[in-house]
Amino acid sequence: MREQITFAFTGPFSGAYRDIPLRSGESIDDVSVSEGTKRYRPGANTSLGGFGLPDSFGVEKFDDTLRIVWHYGAVDEQRTFTISYRFRGLALAYDDVVDVNLRVWGEHWPTGLGRLTATMQLPRETELSPSYRVWGSPAWVRGVVARLPDVATLEASQIATHQFVEQRVVFPRGLLTSTAGAQVREGNALERIVAEQAGDQRDYQQDRDRIDDAKRHLGRTMLLLLLLGQGPAIALLGIVWLAYGRERKTGYDREYEQAPPSDTEPALVPSLLRQEPSPGSNEFTATLFDLIRRGRYASTSVTTERSIWGGLRHEDIADLQLTLGDTSVPLTDFEKPVAEVVDSVIGEEGQRLSAFRDTIEGDRASNSKRFTSFKESVTSAIKARRWFASDGGKVLALGILVFVVAAIGLLWTTLHGFRSAAPRWSEVVMVALGVCAATNAASLIVGITKAPLWRRRTPDGQTEAERWEAFRRYLTDFPRLQEAPPATLELWERFLVYGIAFGIAERVLQGAHLHMPEAVHDRSSIFWITPHGNLGSGPTALAIGDLSSGFGSALSPPGSSGSGGGFSGGGGGGGGGGGGGAW
Repeated sequence: MREQITFAFTGPFSGAYRDIPLRSGESIDDVSVSEGTKRYRPGANTSLGGFGLPDSFGVEKFDDTLRIVWHYGAVDEQRTFTISYRFRGLALAYDDVVDVNLRVWGEHWPTGLGRLTATMQLPRETELSPSYRVWGSPAWVRGVVARLPDVATLEASQIATHQFVEQRVVFPRGLLTSTAGAQVREGNALERIVAEQAGDQRDYQQDRDRIDDAKRHLGRTMLLLLLLGQGPAIALLGIVWLAYGRERKTGYDREYEQAPPSDTEPALVPSLLRQEPSPGSNEFTATLFDLIRRGRYASTSVTTERSIWGGLRHEDIADLQLTLGDTSVPLTDFEKPVAEVVDSVIGEEGQRLSAFRDTIEGDRASNSKRFTSFKESVTSAIKARRWFASDGGKVLALGILVFVVAAIGLLWTTLHGFRSAAPRWSEVVMVALGVCAATNAASLIVGITKAPLWRRRTPDGQTEAERWEAFRRYLTDFPRLQEAPPATLELWERFLVYGIAFGIAERVLQGAHLHMPEAVHDRSSIFWITPHGNLGSGPTALAIGDLSSGFGSALSPPGSSGSGGGFSGGGGGGGGGGGGGAW
């Protein structure tokens, strides 16, 4: 074997190496390195990146690989090195032919190659008979082979990084005078070798035909990928919804509930209806007004001046002044953070509702922690009531795990040896299945964020939810109903508190503007309906609109926002190859 390798150096370099794999029965000896007429001295250091005297080389064998390392000095220049060695056992001598399958360029080279020329000298001249064959592989490498009476040649160009090239030559056994350097095998092999090469070429062409067919029928291919990429996830989501998410009817048939059906706190009811224990600013605001209703804070009607038209004009608007009330009012765990926020805002002298948002933003770091504590406490309270059965979430989580593992396994094992220049059909299918598994996992991840798909209420929770849903319908339709309005102040105020929690406070205010008796209104701590303006206008409407929309941002953490012939077959059976590099 005689290899001439030309390196184009940019910058200073002092060493290079060549790794050659060895299979069973193969060995290499009589190694030498030269450059032009200069022969390198043996015995040098074989550590990659290590120091060695220029014009020297070393040889080391490890893990069925022979490593040749040589040392030199080069700066911004082109140098050609010749590596020579005797490769025993590479040739396989059968009864009829000798098979020499050599990987003339290995897949471990970290750089591409512009031009490759390989020449194999026959033991002596022979006629161009059927028992003398030359193949180059793989088929996707641009190259040609030729057979002459005394040599077989291969030429290839533009070889990609980590792309091997093989030259396989079969010639009559009679050309050898000795088999001392070959592995002797019994039987005839020419017919089998020709069939192997034809099979490789046939497999390659079948892969190309299948891929081309998929490209030509793109609509069919996309439909199939869509079915594989979404069908399993949709089917699993449907099964989970039927088994675990679909609500069971209780026989409740009333359209309206004209009063809150239970004493469940306003911060908990919206989560019960939407099956999602994640409270927000509406629940926080409703809890604040519930504390005012229960006397934890006292309210006084006041008037606040507000600038309009960019400050060109001012107008007086109705407002509420809040001060500390009865501190002995018992508080739940999730009401305590709300009270802490309000206490920090009103201080000893009190504060107007219209100024709450700005004051809260002034101490956003502390108040955001209190808001987080409020949400966590509400979630804990909801879980403690055991309103929901969430077994479907475990099924979806298992489905996500299965699809993710399948996607990683398929893509990792396939892409590791993926032939990007000429992919196998099996590789394309495996990659497609891996991507489909990933998209199914993504769909399930989206599905698991939609709690009603996999979570349903317990029988007790469903009964209470249906009653609260009827009460919400009543509040929504309340302004236009002709039924008798609430008779007590407590019921009016509870209407407003739950209306805030449901996000329909303006509907309750409109109903109060139409139906609330003046004597009842005058005694309320949270209603103040002005006789002017639109239905529901007044200080309460101002405060609710400001607080409910502003708490989300005001209580968020600081800083947050959003002639022969061409190459054939796949190859892959040649000896030698390997790779190398320089430093």
